Amino acid sequence: MAEDHLNDIIREAAGAAGGDVGSNLIEADSTKTPPPVTVFSAKQTKRARAMLARLYALRRAQRFYPQEHPAVEQAIDEFAAVLAQFHDEGVDVPITFYDDELLLGEQLLAEDSVLFDQLIRDMTAIGAGNVVFARGATRSEIQRFAKIISADPDVVAHQGGVSAMAIEAGLTRIVVSGVAVYREPAEIKDEDGKKLAREAYSNALELMRELERLIRANQVINVPRVKGTVRSLIENVLNNRYATLELVGLKSFDEYTFYHSVNVAILSLALGSMITHDFRFLSTLGVSALLHDVGKMTVDLKILNKPGPLTSEEWAQIRQHPIFGAENTALTPGLDKAATVIVLEHHMRYDLTGYPQRVPLRKQHLGSRIVAVADAYDAMTSRRTYSAARPQDDAIVTLIKNADSALDPTLVRLFVNLMGLYPPRSVVLLSSGETGIVISPNPHEVSLPRVRIIAAVGGEMITPVDVDLTDDAEGRTVERCLDPAGLNVEVSDFL
Repeated sequence: MAEDHLNDIIREAAGAAGGDVGSNLIEADSTKTPPPVTVFSAKQTKRARAMLARLYALRRAQRFYPQEHPAVEQAIDEFAAVLAQFHDEGVDVPITFYDDELLLGEQLLAEDSVLFDQLIRDMTAIGAGNVVFARGATRSEIQRFAKIISADPDVVAHQGGVSAMAIEAGLTRIVVSGVAVYREPAEIKDEDGKKLAREAYSNALELMRELERLIRANQVINVPRVKGTVRSLIENVLNNRYATLELVGLKSFDEYTFYHSVNVAILSLALGSMITHDFRFLSTLGVSALLHDVGKMTVDLKILNKPGPLTSEEWAQIRQHPIFGAENTALTPGLDKAATVIVLEHHMRYDLTGYPQRVPLRKQHLGSRIVAVADAYDAMTSRRTYSAARPQDDAIVTLIKNADSALDPTLVRLFVNLMGLYPPRSVVLLSSGETGIVISPNPHEVSLPRVRIIAAVGGEMITPVDVDLTDDAEGRTVERCLDPAGLNVEVSDFL
């Protein structure tokens, strides 16, 4: 792909964080282009403040004065004048009011979120979380819109909500709707945790198998299914963390890309959840992580499965997979558009010396940096056609060594706190000479996890017993990780 086309993808998707739910499977049609994602300029984001000020004034005027009052007429004209500046530049104006925040399209307006906190409360109180002022909106529509948003919340509820009122008022170029709020599920009982985690993992694997079939057949994906799968993974990561993280140790040599994609999604969500539990962020992150290697599904299978070293030509094709993936996600209707950025950037490295190269250089998206850490860890601990799997502790040490060069050092530190120096499912040799399997890390002491001892000194298998290595009375520490294959140990049998 030409460099300018790469930059087009970046510009089109940069700053985007969401998308509408798409439809069922459809044949890919290269003659159709999905709606572009608007990236607002600094001038436009600054103008948004003036528009919001006039929207606030319009709502107040409509509430306190009769419709024909000059104050109302003036407020409508002033708001319409600012809105027209956006429309004259060929852009619609989507505004989101949600959880004390204001967004212009997908771009957070941090300062304006503080300045217009009352407007945010007023709009969310009536359920007007999303408003899109499309090109062609008339003064008459603005007048009717003002009447709707000035209504009392009880009146809005009685009339069926703002969306129903907008339809009833005949608004065609101003779309008003609520924001879908994620509700955390009830707490998962311990005995059900592993079953739920395995179901979510299996469903994600099956989705990845379907994706490869569709992509190689030049079809696009069922986006609601992707988002539903990610929602299930989020629920398990948030409420069923260690049962879910245990599954990241599952590998398949024959289906490496599928297992790797699911593992990276789980690890990315777990790492992302240490930063925030915001569902919109985690949903975008999970979708992006699950699809981060989707570009490899267009690469020749002979190259992907080649047992020996790749030629320079073959390696050049592999290095194109972030671009192939970004093109695919950019052309997928209803897919979160930030996925395009993250898929494109996940091999760019924290120091921006990776691939593909960007001109001009710009810091990686947070989601890209999260996925990069998860991707590196799972790749190192997986058997590949050209390399053996590394022990988990070796992979953790390698992440630490690459902090501040290939990887974001803050995220590496969080990842080590999340996984410990000896991640879940690691088979470890203890200082006592016993053999155990790590159940979960200790957040306060990364070198002393909870371990299930499965073999006595000398290797004799015993009835498993769980110990917490932070307990001084135990007097045990971890010496190193062991290769379960060399011990003829099936880790899943003990978890």
